[in-house]
Amino acid sequence: MTGRRAQSAPLGSRMRAARVERGLGLRELALQVGMSPSSLSEFEHGKSRPGAERIAALSAALEVTVEQEPAAFAVPDFAHWREYDELAVDQVSLAGLELFVERGYHGSTMRMIAERCGMTVAGLYHHVPSKQDLLVKLMRLAMGEMVARCAAADAEGATPQERLTNLVSSLVLFHVRRMPWAYLATNEPRALEEPAAGEMLEERRRVRQMFEDAVVECRGGAGHPDLVPDRVTARAIVTMTISIPDWYADGGRPDPEVLAAQYVALAEDMVYP
Repeated sequence: MTGRRAQSAPLGSRMRAARVERGLGLRELALQVGMSPSSLSEFEHGKSRPGAERIAALSAALEVTVEQEPAAFAVPDFAHWREYDELAVDQVSLAGLELFVERGYHGSTMRMIAERCGMTVAGLYHHVPSKQDLLVKLMRLAMGEMVARCAAADAEGATPQERLTNLVSSLVLFHVRRMPWAYLATNEPRALEEPAAGEMLEERRRVRQMFEDAVVECRGGAGHPDLVPDRVTARAIVTMTISIPDWYADGGRPDPEVLAAQYVALAEDMVYP
């Protein structure tokens, strides 16, 4: 019975128990696996979850078994995180996406979506149960692809600097190549109901954690009192990137790859001032 309880406990709690049992300090383990102490503490207390690479490192260091978790989001296939093809989506999803971007979730109605599709309202309900269900479907597609591309970019980096470059480039390219989807993912999470709202929040945390881990590794993992804190730096990089859809059309629509390189340079200036 005791073993069963321990196995069903949250992963962060089990990791913390294993760390304490081995006499490892929080900072000592964080440095060992390439995380900031604050990030590790949040994970141990169930407030966030690191990416798969950090989970694997913690599992190996503490000899804690990690159960395979089912994927929560359907992710479109892509050959490489830099390469983009047209998404194959049904007409209802496309109409909903267009209207939610143009008018906002609360400014759009099922009747508007039906008219955009050339359907009756009754016909529309055969395709989607509600406007909320349609938003959840669209948000899962957007967040699923964004997180998957960031994870692939992160995994491809052989050095901390490459990880940072790849992550920034991936997020920039997604926010240009998938601009309506990115705009929706950034601007409509507050319209979501539970449990979808919590799911999306966790996906956003996963992205922020990848960036924070990269910043920590780039700075050597020790923390520097004269620099802006790692977490603040990482969040500033993410925030400036997800705002691209707000200005891109009025900003001359710069080439995505050129823009990615420019944002990498900005991020490097923030990490290494």
